[in-house]
Parts: sequence; C-alpha cells; structure tokens
Amino acid sequence: MEELDTFGTASDIQELIEVRDRVEGLLARRVPSDGVTPRVELRDVGDAFRVLLEVPGVDQENLEVAVQGRELVVAGHRDPEPGGHAVFSERVAGPFQRTVALPSDVEPEAATAQLVAGLLILHLPKA
Repeated sequence: MEELDTFGTASDIQELIEVRDRVEGLLARRVPSDGVTPRVELRDVGDAFRVLLEVPGVDQENLEVAVQGRELVVAGHRDPEPGGHAVFSERVAGPFQRTVALPSDVEPEAATAQLVAGLLILHLPKA
C-alpha cells in the first residue's frame, strides 16, 4: 500500500486560515494613497466612539456623513484652489468617500459633528 503525504493537521490548516483572514483584514484597512481620501482615527471613549478625519481644504457644505448599520460613511469633495494655474502642487482636488467599520452599533440620531481646522470630529454614542 502506498503511503500518503501529510501536510499537517486540521488545526494547522485552521491556523493558516486565521492568519490569512488577519492579513486580509489589514489589507482592507489600508489607507488609499490617492491624496484625497482622508486619514481616520477611531477611538473608543467608553459610552461612545470618537472619529477624527483629516479633511483640510474641505468646506462643511462639501461633506456628507451617514451611518449604515455598523459602518460610518463620510463622503465629500475637495475643490481646487481658484485663480491662476498651479506651477507646482502636491494638493489633490476631487471627490472622496471613506467607510469605517464600527466595532458596535451606534445611535446615529444622537451623533454630533464639528469641523475644526481641517479636522472633522464625530461623536457617535453607542447603542
């Protein structure tokens, strides 16, 4: 009878699947490098989540915030600088959307938002 090659136990395979899932999760959280998509910080402050998004050069009327289930969606538009033409620029204008997975349900109707010096600060009370 021919001997079968063994490649590990079921627990070895499960461990590989868990590593794959963790890597995929990290890749999914990667910040897009398009220059328009805002960087985000999500903080658990006990009874709420505090979300900070860097949106320099974006006016309040160009921002939309929504909670869809356990996801926070922030969309907006950064207008180009008016007047003249850029001789050199590292600034990017255009639309963006950022989706942030929330660790638990929140109460969207009790949420508050403020835009201070290019930083969008959201307070999302937990449900």
